Amino acid sequence: MQTVAEGNHDAGIRIAFGGPELEAAYDVQALSRADRLRASMPRAARAERDWRVSRALAAWLRRQAGLAADAPVSLSHSRAHALAADAPQGFALGVDVELCRPRDAGALAQWVCTPAERALLDGVADAAARLEYFYVLWTLKEALLKAAGLDFPAGMATVGLRPAGEGCAGTVLRAPPGAWEAAVCGLPDGWIAAVAWRLPPGLPPAEPAARLRWLVPATGVRMLGAWRAGG
Repeated sequence: MQTVAEGNHDAGIRIAFGGPELEAAYDVQALSRADRLRASMPRAARAERDWRVSRALAAWLRRQAGLAADAPVSLSHSRAHALAADAPQGFALGVDVELCRPRDAGALAQWVCTPAERALLDGVADAAARLEYFYVLWTLKEALLKAAGLDFPAGMATVGLRPAGEGCAGTVLRAPPGAWEAAVCGLPDGWIAAVAWRLPPGLPPAEPAARLRWLVPATGVRMLGAWRAGG
């Protein structure tokens, strides 16, 4: 679980997304102490590239936000792309990013979704929209797992969305105990990004989408869904 210990509540959740070009900016000296200890671990070529891209993005985000090198940043990486985010003090934060690519969404949904979530997915008539909605569910679940410190894949079916109205728009967040909020965005070139967070005690809820501060990309971000945990 990424519990953020820097920043202020007015700063919002700062988010950045980047791709393979970040590998050239990778600098061991800019890593957090924990990552420096892991930097020399053997990795397959693809995993090493993801490591360098994601850590370079984390270092860039810390510099942009004026944070120390050891300030906590939530990270996700896939296919030489990465998503990084930091949040105000006391937030528990998690992120996930995936490329919306053809998958057997029905078979995967049997594994990670509840019957109610599968019904929501089956109710999306258009095949492309149904695939995108599957990635909304998948990334949302992974971001919640990271923020809550739950296990993957065992926890995937325990979090997500539950119906509270008509269709996909009538849903609320299904999360562990606490004041949880989340949002999922569509990014350029078919990437889907999810951010989930638990509010610190005493902080009033707000419109989840309004908390997001996209640094990169500055344009082309589509809001695919934003939720609070329902009672």
